[in-house]
Amino acid sequence: MSTEYHIEPSGSQFIVIDPGGEQVNAHPTEDAAKQEIERCKKEDAMWDAAKTLIENAIQAHMEMFGVDRQTARYWINSAAGVNE
Repeated sequence: MSTEYHIEPSGSQFIVIDPGGEQVNAHPTEDAAKQEIERCKKEDAMWDAAKTLIENAIQAHMEMFGVDRQTARYWINSAAGVNE
């Protein structure tokens, strides 16, 4: 299994494969497939950054109010509108 996105040609299509080996999308040109990979990498980076922000918020809430992780997570998720 690869740790990077990659392109596999398939007939007249170029298939984008994610690091987990799953097909993301098929494109008519290699350039379009490369653009898809860049979009995917950007989305992955945004997800990682958001996850880090949430983890930091939960930890800060735990320390600020002396509560356990589950309680802090509940309040952070509530404030973010996740529990609605």
